[in-house]
Amino acid sequence: MTLAKIPLYDHRQDGLIGLVRKRPEAAGAVMDAVLSGMGPTGRIVRPALARADRMAERWLRRAGDPYLDEILAVRAAVGRPGPVAFSLSYEFGCTTRVFDGAPPTLFRTLDWPFRGLGERVEIVHLRGPAGDWTTATWPGVVGVVHGVAPGRFAAALNQAPERRSGLGRPVDWLSGKRRFWRSRGLPPTHLLRRVLETCPDYESACEVLATAPLAAPAIFTLAGTERGQAVTIERTETAMASLARPAAANAFSEIEAPRRWRPRGIDSDGRLAQICALDVAPAHDAIAPPILNALTRLAVTMTPAGQLSVTGFDGPARTTETQTARLPGLMPEA
Repeated sequence: MTLAKIPLYDHRQDGLIGLVRKRPEAAGAVMDAVLSGMGPTGRIVRPALARADRMAERWLRRAGDPYLDEILAVRAAVGRPGPVAFSLSYEFGCTTRVFDGAPPTLFRTLDWPFRGLGERVEIVHLRGPAGDWTTATWPGVVGVVHGVAPGRFAAALNQAPERRSGLGRPVDWLSGKRRFWRSRGLPPTHLLRRVLETCPDYESACEVLATAPLAAPAIFTLAGTERGQAVTIERTETAMASLARPAAANAFSEIEAPRRWRPRGIDSDGRLAQICALDVAPAHDAIAPPILNALTRLAVTMTPAGQLSVTGFDGPARTTETQTARLPGLMPEA
């Protein structure tokens, strides 16, 4: 099998919307991959996307989301419904840890049920008020699940576990969505992007991620530029716990009686135990189960000094070469 090469793009002047305007067909292909990955549900969802967009737009306006105009511009560029609703999508698994060093290294895998995302990933160099930053993402995606800000910090987002209502998983899911629609905080992926754009250092990033209003529970892990600068922050809409152990999967360790929460993804406890047992960040071709599993789509390694390495997966099989971006500096377009 021929492995794809992950492209690198410099969009510091026109941002993530520039990525979409340059190649709107790629953003459409990402949405199609997500819908196809839903199976029969995707065929039901597709005709409802226009209505879902309208509902999502109302929520974003009510919440004062700073990326609403950009999200609407993505929809205009793609020329079809879906980008507004997809901008609030928050359904994935992750395994994350910071390995101490000078500087520390942040390693994470991203698990998603949607096939084809690993080979479509792109590395994009961006700029915000606090300086340059880089992420591995997909055209049309406005939120951020991981990124590195050279000379400042690296950060990653894990989805939090699901609240247990005691009435079964369908009720748990509906209850979580109801809480989200009543919230006025930022979606976790939008908050992490805001931090990468605006926070000048590790300390300020920790403060914002620990205290900013949040629309849904989340787990953030950060690595600073100096040895010992590493933390995992567990958040709900109203509570926070800061863990000295900078590692996470998709379960809470301390916040709000963890037994009241259902872990997400495949073997969350096993993934956390495995990543905590390692002495160094694993090479992307040496990741073992359960961290590597049927839903794995990306492996990402970042250092706050300005290096980001990415490999795409389709479950346990690699779909791309490992691409490494070294920053600061211009990245050539592929």
